[in-house]
Amino acid sequence: MMKEVFKRALVIYRPTPTCLEKTKKIIELLREYGLAVNSFWVDDLIKEMKIKTDLVVSIGGDGTLLKISRVFQDTTPLILPIPCGRRTALYEPIDTSDLEKILDMVMNGLFTIQTLSRIDVILDNNRYTALNEAELISIDRGRVIRSKITVKTPAFVSEYYLEGDGILIGTSPGSAAYNLSVRGPFIDYFLETIYITPLNPMELNISPIIVPPLSKILIETMGIMEIYIDGERTDILGPHRKILVEHSNKDFRIMRIYGKKDFIRDVFEKRRILHS
Repeated sequence: MMKEVFKRALVIYRPTPTCLEKTKKIIELLREYGLAVNSFWVDDLIKEMKIKTDLVVSIGGDGTLLKISRVFQDTTPLILPIPCGRRTALYEPIDTSDLEKILDMVMNGLFTIQTLSRIDVILDNNRYTALNEAELISIDRGRVIRSKITVKTPAFVSEYYLEGDGILIGTSPGSAAYNLSVRGPFIDYFLETIYITPLNPMELNISPIIVPPLSKILIETMGIMEIYIDGERTDILGPHRKILVEHSNKDFRIMRIYGKKDFIRDVFEKRRILHS
């Protein structure tokens, strides 16, 4: 007898022919299991949406998961990622022909849960939860800007100034995204850490920093900067604005059907340039 694991499902998808085909099939299967199903095109998702659901099915790429993270700031429903995008480092290789088997396993609770750490970005009285990173960058691209960074960890308090294009602060899962492109550290998901990566620093000996999850990072702007959270422009910051970044207690929960992923190989293979 099938266990009653879920009652409501939300399907988020990219509006491409391949993704739409998978979306229709998954919605049909979920309804056959008796679930109430809603669906949204990924670009229709906004942070202010309040959706109650037991299961989220993400049909897209890593950008689709970032959008889902922005919507579910205060809650963490289980997420089943179905790959259908260009960058799918957070997905398992699930084929359309496997969908019936995959959904049957999900509905019977035959899966494991991988938790991905997130960070909270506190700006004025607003709190934003990010899966990948917060980016602070000079509003005048290419113009050097100065920032003051104060790092408080369980072991020490450090204060320093950074001059360059900006700063990237993110999570272990986020280390495989923009951070990797700017030569930041590649961190295993298992390690709950926060990285601080300078963007094009003026001093060549300035390197990225990795701090433990109990750290608090305070950034004070010395000029006009833009702040992007998980790739979405959030605000324009004038001089002497302060941003606090700390570990979030709301992890992102992803279903795994096939067990452990070869995370490092998956990331590098999907970034490799193939030659004909």
